[in-house]
Amino acid sequence: MRPTREARFYALRELARRAGVTAAFFRSWRIDFRERETIVSVDAEGRRSLRFLNAPPSFWDDLATGNFQTARAGWMQPPPEQVRTLVPDFVVPFAHERRNDKSPLFVARDRNSVTCSLDLLASALLSLSRFEETRAVARDVHGRFPACRSLAVRDGFLNRPIVDEYGLALEQGLTYLLPGWQPRERRLRVKLSHDIDRTGLPGNPKAAVRYLGQLVRHNGPFAAARDLLAWARAEEPAHLKEVRAIGQMSLERGLDSAVYWMAAPPSRWDSGYNVRHPRVLEVLAWLQDQGVEMGVHPGYYTFLSPDQLLQEVQSVRKVLGAGRGRAARGRSPGSAGPDPGPVGRRQHYLRWCPETWLHWERCGLAYDSTVGYADAIGFRAGTCIPYRPWLPALNREANLLEIPLLVMDRTLLGYMGLTEQQSLAAVLELLSRCRVVGGVFTLLWHNGSLTEPRYCRLYQKLLDALGGCGKYDWRSEGDNCFDE
Repeated sequence: MRPTREARFYALRELARRAGVTAAFFRSWRIDFRERETIVSVDAEGRRSLRFLNAPPSFWDDLATGNFQTARAGWMQPPPEQVRTLVPDFVVPFAHERRNDKSPLFVARDRNSVTCSLDLLASALLSLSRFEETRAVARDVHGRFPACRSLAVRDGFLNRPIVDEYGLALEQGLTYLLPGWQPRERRLRVKLSHDIDRTGLPGNPKAAVRYLGQLVRHNGPFAAARDLLAWARAEEPAHLKEVRAIGQMSLERGLDSAVYWMAAPPSRWDSGYNVRHPRVLEVLAWLQDQGVEMGVHPGYYTFLSPDQLLQEVQSVRKVLGAGRGRAARGRSPGSAGPDPGPVGRRQHYLRWCPETWLHWERCGLAYDSTVGYADAIGFRAGTCIPYRPWLPALNREANLLEIPLLVMDRTLLGYMGLTEQQSLAAVLELLSRCRVVGGVFTLLWHNGSLTEPRYCRLYQKLLDALGGCGKYDWRSEGDNCFDE
């Protein structure tokens, strides 16, 4: 897999975005793709240039065998102390040489030329496109590529947005060449999201028995009796009430939330609730009235099943349109409504592989937010800045925005086995790293988690820490990833 000119151009543009380069400035660059290097003229006269070395052909042969190396490099100039604390060096996976001497990533050859000493374009491209996950590697019981088998865990950089940090290094190189240039301001933004796996209203008797059994195991017999009583009285069961609660808690702190709904049939891994149930539709319409974003949460068996994926996406889209219609015009449950417009999604159980980007694109989804690990928090794609993924087989970027997922509730207290205090500290560290690079901090909290006291306590602490952070509007920023 040697990158094409188009792929290198894509990687260069992604690095430029992360360096604070505007679209207009980037369009003014003259780019010369050569066999051994990529030369970028960054001034109108063509006298000042950035030079990115290309890895030798032998590197790509080694890469195909799974021989992945990680290099570490230093700063071109000392950064501010608060930045250096979190970014002491630069981690470059998929490097053509193993290097740990901390020599600068960008080197000034003279006043008019700065050279990148590693093939940074290849590293960024392979990280963002999740190249290592295209290989035959053992998956977990859900068919997922686990964090424990990743290069990031092996070499200790999963907790760092390494591709975004390259932008800080590139910014130094550009500032050296163009002292009067000012990068765009970096702003931390937050996106909360909630996968609605259960509503407490199962779709059939078998699913109801399974649901009550799970409720007894996780919450005790009192909780099961409470929901049985709610069914008898035609009231909202606990899980559905928590859907309202997550929307309200976000609104009270000035934060945006996205709520993703399911239309999967009952199975061992899907609760099979009826998204068209009148009580579900009432909550959905209430959320829409509050300005809460609605999206799709395709079921367990839609993974690598594009036809079933499309069917479930279309089912939820119809319901979202009907909900909007009732909220605006008082429609009756089950009636048709307007098209809900572009919607986002997240795959159930975080079942994902690079091929599914194409499946989701074919469904006409605006964005995905699945690219995060179930067994560890961190930066699976090396970034917290939303981007359009590169599709190597088609030699183009996807017509789909990826908003990487950094933290899931069950990962903290479940998979990682952290305490509430340890969880809070780990999340705040990731938040600090997002702030330094101007990224989007994403958090997934299931409505069902709020029925468990320790998850509820932790979520409220996290919301308090996130209050006052900027909002991420994917509709405006996502229309053009290289916004000005």
